[in-house]
Amino acid sequence: MKKRSLLYRVITCIVAGLVTAALWLLIGRSGENPLVPKAIILTLVAISLLSIIVFPFIWQYFQSRKAEVGAKINAWLYAIIRYAIALDIAIFGWKKYFYLQFNVDDKITSQPMNQQSGEVLTWFYFGHSHVFGCIVASLQILGGAMLLFRKTWLLGAIILFALMLNITSINIFYQMNAGALSQSLIMTIGLIYLILIDFDRLAEFFFKAQSNILSISSVKLSTKTILRIAGVLVPVLYTWYQATH
Repeated sequence: MKKRSLLYRVITCIVAGLVTAALWLLIGRSGENPLVPKAIILTLVAISLLSIIVFPFIWQYFQSRKAEVGAKINAWLYAIIRYAIALDIAIFGWKKYFYLQFNVDDKITSQPMNQQSGEVLTWFYFGHSHVFGCIVASLQILGGAMLLFRKTWLLGAIILFALMLNITSINIFYQMNAGALSQSLIMTIGLIYLILIDFDRLAEFFFKAQSNILSISSVKLSTKTILRIAGVLVPVLYTWYQATH
């Protein structure tokens, strides 16, 4: 059983607290919900954030007394992180299917585009194709479902990380609202955490495992090096030539 440091416990609790708080806030943003009143939502958010401060030391206490209990706590926190991320991202996916995202009021779209904010332009652009929105939604829903199973959670995390990194970049550089930015940023951090859990397995797969691509043994290493450098420089030089002529 791998020994975990207090710093590891703190980081794990921070991630768990943030992703669960983000999930509760997402549920609470849907307006007045008689099934989940705002008072309950705010209480759950407060508990999630408070656990970031308190729970690492509770975990440390149980770990010092019985290692098996500490391992069970660790497993439960992994599950909480995976499920919170899966539910959060899947909700955003289903919102696209039901036209709850990428919708811009006709009064706004009738105005000149150079007068619109980056957020309006982004939603108008992505809302132009509902099919594309459904493709993104399907990836979110599929990736979220994959997080729920031990055999597929890592692949699901990688798929969602690539997707959420792109969404987070859009939210940053197109000046989306603070709620959307914080949601995507927290989910991306959570996915990075999950991926790093199995970093050794990924490093083995990508860098150490033998490739099935055959090597051209008759070509000298120096020639291969020149060809590789050319593969990097030729596109740059070709594009520079087009831009300057």
